[in-house]
Amino acid sequence: MRDAVNALAEALNTEDPLKLWSFLVSCLGDVSQDGAVEVSGITLSALVERVGLQPQAMRVALHRLKRDGWVESRRVGRVGYHRLSDNALRRTRAVAARIYGPAAAETEWHLVGLPPDAPDGLALLPDRVSAIAISRSFALVSGPVDDVPEDWLVTAPGARDLPAWVQDIVAKAACESGFAGLEAAVAAIDALPEALPDEQLDRFALRVLVLHGWRRLVLRSNPAAETAIGVGRAEMTCRARVHGLLERLGPVTPEWFQVAS
Repeated sequence: MRDAVNALAEALNTEDPLKLWSFLVSCLGDVSQDGAVEVSGITLSALVERVGLQPQAMRVALHRLKRDGWVESRRVGRVGYHRLSDNALRRTRAVAARIYGPAAAETEWHLVGLPPDAPDGLALLPDRVSAIAISRSFALVSGPVDDVPEDWLVTAPGARDLPAWVQDIVAKAACESGFAGLEAAVAAIDALPEALPDEQLDRFALRVLVLHGWRRLVLRSNPAAETAIGVGRAEMTCRARVHGLLERLGPVTPEWFQVAS
C-alpha cells in the first residue's frame, strides 16, 4: 500500500514534474518563517530522496540557487549547511500571506480599456493592482481603481455573466484545474488509513511536498482572475484543504530538520 508521501509525490509529478531547486526553496522558506534557519546537506539529501528526487542532483541545484542569490552555504568539516539569503527571505516574506494566510477578501473587479498607444500598459500598473489581459486592448483588474491611469477606460461589472471565452481565459489564469487537482490529491491523502506518518522525516517530507504543490500554484495564479471567478473558485477549496493538512502536521520544529543530521 502506498504511503502518504509517495502518493502525494506521485500526484504532484503527474500534474507538473517537481523541480529540485524550487523544492529546496519551499523547504528552506518554510523552516525560516521566523528568521533564516540553516539546514544541513545531510538532512536535505534525506528529504530529497524521501520524496523521490535525486540527491545526486542537489549539488547542481544548490549551485544554481547560490548563483542566483537565493541560498547561502557554509561548511563545518565535511558537512554543508544551507539557508536562504537575506534577499530571498525578503522575497519569501513578501508572499507569505498569500501562501499561509486566509483567502483574499472579496473585492470588485473592473474591465479596463487601454489606449491604442499603450498596448503594454499593464506592466505599468503598481503591484497592488492585479490584471489579466483578455484581448490586446482590454483587461480585467482588481485592486484600487484610483491607481489605474486616468486615460484608461474603466467600467464596473454588470449583471451579465462573463462570456464563455472570457471565462476560459480567467479559469486558466486562476489555475482552476491545478487547484482542483491538488485539492483532490490532498483529499486522497486525508482518506488514507495512516494519513499522518509517525516518523519525523516522513512528516517533514509530507509537509514540504504539500506546501510546495500549493506554493507553486498560488504564486502562479492571477489575483484578478480569482476575483472575477469569486467565492466558487477552486483556490478557496484547495486553500482550506492544504491549510488543514499543514495544521494537522504542525509547525516546523528544529527536530524535524535535524532528524537526518
